[in-house]
Amino acid sequence: MPRSSLALVALTALALGGCAARAATITEPEATPVTVATALAPTGRAAYDGPGTVVAQHVYRVAFEVPGRIGAVNVDVGDRVAAGTVLAALDGSDYAAQARGADAQALGASAAAAKARNGARSQERIGADKAVDAARAQLDRTLAAQRLAVANAARYDTLYASGDVAAVQHDQTNANRRDADAAVAAAQAQLAQAQAQRSMVHDGARVEDLSAANAAAGAARAAADLAHVTLAKSVLAAPAAAYVDQRLVEPGSSAQPGVTAFVLVDARDPDVLVAVPEARMSGITVGSRATVRVDGRTHRATVTRIEPDADPATRTAQVRVHAAGLRARTGGIVAVSLGAAHGAGDATVPLGAIVTDAGSPHVLVYDAARGSASARAVRVLDGDGERAVVTGIAPGTHIVRAGATLIKPGAPLKVVPE
Repeated sequence: MPRSSLALVALTALALGGCAARAATITEPEATPVTVATALAPTGRAAYDGPGTVVAQHVYRVAFEVPGRIGAVNVDVGDRVAAGTVLAALDGSDYAAQARGADAQALGASAAAAKARNGARSQERIGADKAVDAARAQLDRTLAAQRLAVANAARYDTLYASGDVAAVQHDQTNANRRDADAAVAAAQAQLAQAQAQRSMVHDGARVEDLSAANAAAGAARAAADLAHVTLAKSVLAAPAAAYVDQRLVEPGSSAQPGVTAFVLVDARDPDVLVAVPEARMSGITVGSRATVRVDGRTHRATVTRIEPDADPATRTAQVRVHAAGLRARTGGIVAVSLGAAHGAGDATVPLGAIVTDAGSPHVLVYDAARGSASARAVRVLDGDGERAVVTGIAPGTHIVRAGATLIKPGAPLKVVPE
């Protein structure tokens, strides 16, 4: 071999040896230690989990239907009462007297009808005339009393409007006026009855007279029945088995028709009222299954009602849930799970695996063959504090669980135990 060729070979060998030496001094990048988790299929979840308020199934606001002074109050707040229990009663002496008077008038009308059927004697004609005179005189007296009562009521209305008399005096004058009106009506009816009776006595019992007598007897009986109905209304009874939640009357006070005297709450199993955000209502309908948790016990429940309009301020719907056998005080707070979620996502992942520092959420999918990970965008649907429900990856996908925010996609990784 020529000397020049040998020199070239020697130089080439020296160059290659130097390159190999330099390459030996370059180290591979160190792998970042990470832990890896597996995305799981989402399990059945409730459409909504949150607090609920225990409420009574029914609330009864009971009131007297007739005015009067309260004579007795038999129950107090917290008492449990059965259906029909007398809660309170008015002083019913006036109503009782009216009922007795109506009974007497009904009895008299019935007797008059019988007399019309049987005919009358001469002394009965004289008695019928006197009865008409007496009835007319009674009507005159009641009309005079009515005029006086109307005048007094008008005067007390003016005084009350200017604050010169108490409300009790004002109410009493108006009550006297109503009593006077009733007395006039009764006197008019009595006069009409007396006149009809005299007509029958003098003219004899014609067919139309007999019909009128029978009609008068029927009207008097109806008036007596109405008087007894009014008397019964002086007693206030519980409409159902319940607890006394509020008592708003005292013995001796005045009761006005329609003004609430007691508030009762249903003694049966209570309901639970839940305020659910509109966005979580898709899995909740009437009849949906639910659970109620209170004092460490779980009760199966059912959605019984959804209010038609959401609260405009909070954008929540009021959902009523019933759990048979629930023992909880009204007003208490319990935990409720409602319905089943629809569109629960593709998978669940640990919350620590979701990276958000680069804008949209993503996870790092681990490639065991390459020992690296690549970014995969996901959309987070829900979370429970430990895991998140996401779309964008399938169950079984291996993802970087811890350290995902510290590595770059494609960088070498080393899987370490949890």
